[in-house]
Amino acid sequence: MAVPATLWRPGMTITDARLNAKDYQAGQLLVSFTNLSSYTQVVQFPEPFPVAPIMSCEIASGAGPTGRFEARPISVTPTEWTLFVLLSDSAQGPATWSGIAVHWSARMPT
Repeated sequence: MAVPATLWRPGMTITDARLNAKDYQAGQLLVSFTNLSSYTQVVQFPEPFPVAPIMSCEIASGAGPTGRFEARPISVTPTEWTLFVLLSDSAQGPATWSGIAVHWSARMPT
């Protein structure tokens, strides 16, 4: 999902590029893997940003094996980012996920 730019400052010139800019995007990934302690997946933004955005992501479930994992965005560029899911406690051993939702959001830096 992308939404129109809303961050306006006094004195800014209204241009077609600014009116058509997208400064916020968000989405959901369904993640599956077998017997892993960490997992990465490259994700394309629906629309490119002019610069690398500020990102966040979260695992939408805490049930079962997902409660032992954390998620974070890495390698963020204007066109893509990498989801990095890792086991918080490596003593617990690897796990298997099937269709676990991970929510993400990205916004332009201010």
